[in-house]
This record gives sequence, structure tokens and C-alpha cells, in this order.
Amino acid sequence: MTKNMAKDKVTISQLQQDIINNSQKGFPLTSQPYQTITEQLANVNIVTNEQEVFQAIEDLNSQEILSRVGPVFDHKKAGASTLAALAVPAEDLDRIADIVNQFEQVNHNYGREPYSGKQKFNLWFVITASDMVALNSTIAHIELLTGLAVLVLPMEASYHIDLAFSINVTGVESPTSNQVNSQVENQTGNKLTGLSKIEKTALRHAIEKGLPTHLYPYQVIAKQLGLTEQQVLIQISLWQKEGLIRRFGLVIKHRKLGYDANAMVVWNIPNDDMDNVAQRLAKCAPVSLCYQRPRRLPDWPYNLFCMIHGTDRTLVLQQISQITEQLGLESIEKDILFSFKAYKQHGARYGKIKANSTPNNIDIKKQGQAHG
Repeated sequence: MTKNMAKDKVTISQLQQDIINNSQKGFPLTSQPYQTITEQLANVNIVTNEQEVFQAIEDLNSQEILSRVGPVFDHKKAGASTLAALAVPAEDLDRIADIVNQFEQVNHNYGREPYSGKQKFNLWFVITASDMVALNSTIAHIELLTGLAVLVLPMEASYHIDLAFSINVTGVESPTSNQVNSQVENQTGNKLTGLSKIEKTALRHAIEKGLPTHLYPYQVIAKQLGLTEQQVLIQISLWQKEGLIRRFGLVIKHRKLGYDANAMVVWNIPNDDMDNVAQRLAKCAPVSLCYQRPRRLPDWPYNLFCMIHGTDRTLVLQQISQITEQLGLESIEKDILFSFKAYKQHGARYGKIKANSTPNNIDIKKQGQAHG
């Protein structure tokens, strides 16, 4: 297994950092969103202009720091999803990861190093699909193609989810405007017809991969779908209000910015203590994610997961130790899985797939025999 890969950290400007810290949530639902960002930054004395903001974000995209500018959907409301893992022989890890990556339904895929050495699950990925039938079909195909059993860990309860944490890679803290978008209203004065189910599906698919690179991105989407810009803006706003979209903004690949000491801490919490422990854990400052998932005995005894992102492994371990002591969890079984390689990271895809479809015409028979 390849551990602690050479860092691919990139350099960004102060303006780019300021934009990231102000636009991971609440990306403007206006006709000229980059001009609106300029005005928001002016409120905290950051002087720039629409073209500079647009170019700064485009440069972040060209450096592959951005996953996208667009929505993060609530998986339960948008379709079906699960965290999954494979126990892969070290020498096969890259090859198996490539097989898993070929599924469009897999949107995140990481190599993770078990800190305790007590368990062997080292390839961790997220699967999203339109419904449970499509999700289970994807899992079955992955097992068939890899010859390995998939550990399936759907979310049972969410206590804290917020990957839009502030960064500081320039050494200068970014002032933040705490700007949030209000509900988009009909500004045309005309009666707007609500979107049909087909139009809503088309719009969701259009924004899943991110907004188009354009000063007027919503106009571009509207033209592509035969809608008005106002219809597009109002529908996205409604999805935010309904909770289908959890956040709408810049989605960052944090490893690119040096945040590669990322630990998934898993705990074996007694069932009766779950809510109490999880709620306190979720409030700890370093924790960006906290959720309950099922045990899968005898292979997987852990039922509470939290994520801590950092730039220094030693510091992250210190934070975990402090949290463990602070919450009185010293006697609780846990493991720490640091990510050491990002094989894939993009937004979730919820489009339907045929039950018998396979990615990129992979030869199922050949692959199944090779790894069975």
C-alpha cells in the first residue's frame, strides 16, 4: 500500500482564499452572481470587481481545487446513498480502485489506512443513485467485478454535516460577510408556471455537475432547458428551502490546499449512549462530520463516525486525543482511518441506470474470474 503520498498542494491568492471562505455556502442566486460576490466582499472591505472574481474562481477550477460550483444534495431526499468499503490486498488497491471509479454512481473514493491495524477495510467510497434498486444494483456489480464483498454502511442518523469549513493557507485570516441568500422572488411581475416533473429532473441533472463557466450561468442553463432564468433561480431557491439542496456554493477539494491529514474516526458506542455521545461529539470544534451508521458484526463493530480535517497528522491525532479525554471516551473502542490517496471526488449523480448495465463495457465474466 502506498502511504503518505507526496503532497500536491497548490498555491492560491489571498483573494481566492477570501472567495472560498465567503462562497462555500450561499452562492448567489442572481443573474450576475459574480457581481453579487463582489458586492458581498466589499461589505468586509475586500475590494475587487466582477471579472477578477470570475477569473479567480475559474483559476481555482483549472487548478482542480474546485470539485464544482453548485449544489450539495441531501442524499436521503435526492435518492439513495451509502458509505461503502472494501478490504483490498495492498498490491491490488490501485487496480480495484480503478474498477470502482468506473461507476458513475461512485462520487468519492479514498484509500484509508486503519490506524489500529485491527481491521482491513482500506478502500472507502460513497455510492449515490436514484433509488434503492439502482443503489443495490451498483453494489452487486462492484462485488461481481472485484470479487470482493462490499461493506455497506448507510447513514442512520446525522448529527453534524458541514464540509464548508474555513481555510487559511495564506497565513492571513479571511474576513467573512456571513451573507446568506434570501428566498428568490418573482421579479418579472409576470405569473410563472411551476416546473413539470420532467423539467425539474432536467434542471437537477444540469446542476449536479456544477454551474457552467459563464458570467451569467443561470441564463445558460435556462437557454439549454427551454426555461426562463427566473424559473431556474426560483426552483433552485425552493429546493434549498425544502432541504433537497443542503448547500449551494464552491465545493472544494481540500487535499489540494494541503488539508490531507484527514481522519475518519470510528467509535463503538453502546446503543443507549449514542445520542448523548454523538450530540456532544458533533459540537467539538475540529469535527466537520458526525453520523451514525450500522455495525456489521463480526467484521465491523463501529457505529459512530466523525471526520476531522487538518494539514498536520500529529495535530489531528492530538485533537482526537483531546476529544476522547474531554468526552470521557477512553474506554470506548475506536479506530482512526487517515486517507492517504484520493482516487475520485465529484458531486453525487442520481440519474437512473439499467439494472444490467456495467461501466465502460467491462467484461464481467473476465473480471469476476480474475478476482473471485
